Amino acid sequence: MRKMISVVFVATLLWTTQGVAAEMKIGYVDIKTAMENTKAYTQGLKRVEALQNKKKQKLEAMRDQVAELDKELQMQSMAMSSEHQAAKQQEFTRLKKEFDRELQDASDELKREKRQLDQTMFGKFYDAVRAFGKDNKFDIILPKSAIVYGNDAYEVTADITKILDK
Repeated sequence: MRKMISVVFVATLLWTTQGVAAEMKIGYVDIKTAMENTKAYTQGLKRVEALQNKKKQKLEAMRDQVAELDKELQMQSMAMSSEHQAAKQQEFTRLKKEFDRELQDASDELKREKRQLDQTMFGKFYDAVRAFGKDNKFDIILPKSAIVYGNDAYEVTADITKILDK
């Protein structure tokens, strides 16, 4: 008797939820694709890449200085006086520390700039999804990553990208 009641209850539950789901307007969006295909994100990435190239040039010049001084120390250490060798070693250590510091600072700055770009775009993305959902009377818009299967007719990624590009 309990099994029969349980089966009837589950069948009723499934039947009623199918009716509700059929009336709901549901969509899904690929967050990464929607954001990364916008003009603003592309321009932001170009700014980050330009900064990266600028930092890279500076760091390469510093690295070359460090390598040159190290080579000089290796080749001329026998011919140098101990005071001159100690001074060169101290200069090498200072230059190497400066290079390491600059490398870390550059890495931190690039990460910070990329994170800021992502956060800005993420905020705009959620505003766009909310506006799109409200304007088009969607009940739910889910991230594509949360869906195992979704009919392409319910994907709204291109629509969200268009809104972000306005």
